[in-house]
Amino acid sequence: MKKLFLPLIALLLSVNVAFAQDAPASPWTHGGNVGFNIAQSHFDNWSAGGQDNINFLGLAKYDINYKNGNHKWDNGIDLQLGYSYYNIDKKPIKTDDRIFLSSLYGYNIYHDKLYATADFTFQSQFTNGYNYAADSTNRISGFMAPGYFTLGLGAQWVPNEHFKVNLAPLTAKMTLVNDVQLADAGAFGVKKAEYDTLGNVIKHGEKVRWELGAQLTAEFNYEIVKNVVFSSKLIAFYDYIGGNENALGEKYTCPVDFDWDNALIMKVNDWLSCNITARLVYDEDIAPLSHVEGTTFRQFKEVLSLGISYKIP
Repeated sequence: MKKLFLPLIALLLSVNVAFAQDAPASPWTHGGNVGFNIAQSHFDNWSAGGQDNINFLGLAKYDINYKNGNHKWDNGIDLQLGYSYYNIDKKPIKTDDRIFLSSLYGYNIYHDKLYATADFTFQSQFTNGYNYAADSTNRISGFMAPGYFTLGLGAQWVPNEHFKVNLAPLTAKMTLVNDVQLADAGAFGVKKAEYDTLGNVIKHGEKVRWELGAQLTAEFNYEIVKNVVFSSKLIAFYDYIGGNENALGEKYTCPVDFDWDNALIMKVNDWLSCNITARLVYDEDIAPLSHVEGTTFRQFKEVLSLGISYKIP
């Protein structure tokens, strides 16, 4: 019996190994990072001056991709929210806030280098934003105010694993300002309210603005040295049928809107990381804040953070 049992076990093991080797690889791949950063400062009789503060920043980035034959489907999510407390009894100051979702379907038309594509993006924020230079009650944005939706048809070029660029010459863009006060003010390019001579609203501002144009999305991701990764993403949009006036009622000087996001991620170990991010935005449909000297539509933000980071396989 023992002589029969041992060969039978060996046969079952060999069959199992054979099936494991022949099992097709999953067409799905996924991965990302979640992080939480915190910084704290305390001053007691400090001659150089200073103010107690606590800073929090949470972020999450995740990609879910599908590739099978000539078909691919790339999906990404980027979430960020940060606050700074200078007085725990008072309203915190927001330091970061972003919701960005993207989805792209591609059909291979040339050696996995060139794809015909249909892409969708959505961008907004979690909470209200304020012009803190004026006061902490001067609300200038909120969830879905604005909310940006784009849907485009075009082609994507992927020369290597580090770089890809998608050009969608037929892109519909919708700007949603789901806030009566901001819509009445004509924020983010929507048509503002109409008033009578006494300042009473005759017709509220429109909450939706449609544009038809071309959108270019270029992405670069490269590990400079071990555990140090640089990533960059540029989104540029040109409206074919837009008006001739910007948010200040003047003639457009640059009809192209662009959003350029850069990040340098340095992993100290499996759970500790240091991130430097810089984002440059230019959009003449968004009026400059009242405290900004001169007239500029350029927006810039830089964040340096150190904290806990976990890689999601």
